[in-house]
Amino acid sequence: MRFSVPWRYLVKRIIERIILLIVIINFLFLIIYIIPIYVAHLNPAEFYVPLSYKGLSRSTQVEAIDREFGLNQPIFVQYIDYVKNMLTFHFGYSLIYDEPVSKIILQALPVDLIILVPSLILSTVFAIGLGLFSAVRFGRLSDSINTFFAILTYFIPGFWVLIIFLQIFGFQLGLFPTNIAQALISPSGAPLHGWAYIAGLIKFSIAPIIILALLAYGVRMALTRSYGVESMGSSYVTYLRAKGIPERSVVYKHVMRNAIIPAITRTGIDFAFVIAGSVFVEDIFGFYGMGELLYRSALTFNVQILGDAFYILSLYVIVVLLVLDFIYPLIDPRVKYE
Repeated sequence: MRFSVPWRYLVKRIIERIILLIVIINFLFLIIYIIPIYVAHLNPAEFYVPLSYKGLSRSTQVEAIDREFGLNQPIFVQYIDYVKNMLTFHFGYSLIYDEPVSKIILQALPVDLIILVPSLILSTVFAIGLGLFSAVRFGRLSDSINTFFAILTYFIPGFWVLIIFLQIFGFQLGLFPTNIAQALISPSGAPLHGWAYIAGLIKFSIAPIIILALLAYGVRMALTRSYGVESMGSSYVTYLRAKGIPERSVVYKHVMRNAIIPAITRTGIDFAFVIAGSVFVEDIFGFYGMGELLYRSALTFNVQILGDAFYILSLYVIVVLLVLDFIYPLIDPRVKYE
């Protein structure tokens, strides 16, 4: 049967996500411009200027920023320019980093995606597979053991496990690189290139991906198990069994479709916010990503980087939510495109 999505549903969801994006842009404008100007009586340009820059006086730098960002214009003009800049990804130039802001963010973002996104996908596979395993064996010893370890992962401090793993298998046994710089340099000290560079990056990424996946699957596994047990005891499953439908088909064709919905929902939430909480992973494994960028920007009160990075992460969240809107009906036919 061909699956189609009515245009009304598509347009409705897209409009809702665009409205959410505009709300976020307005919130950032309020925080970065309105509150400093009308509440704290500060010039927002002060946030963009380092204490010293190429020997220029601070007042000269503030005036230059005022002209570049139009901060000397009426507030409604500033608002229009800000919205236009956000929608076109024109974030300007960071005097603190002495680089375009978009370049700074694009340098940090892919590093996180290499490790955090695969680990989240792998943890979802673990959660769904082990959750269905427990649901089918509900009440047995294997279910109890499986559930115990899933709950245990929720309470174990992730940074503690990562540090111990890195110390034993990285520093003592030398089974994998302890930081990204070590992984991308040959034994002779020369930087790797081409396939050797990719191989070094994969070798470095395997350990944190697997560890993070094992530490993150527990909550989604418990959700899958709970809904799976509920579905296994439902009347429609009893009816399917009475019709002589094979148990394997009942579990994987009918029970699984209901059981994985909360896990997919949770995955969408985790997927959307995983980058913002990645600072401890970056610190332990020695690579620079969005988490570290946000952390340093917060410490130095770099409002320009914080605002633009938050916008990129918010846009990332909105895209994930939009994708989930289209995935749900594929999983559960009861979700209507209305």
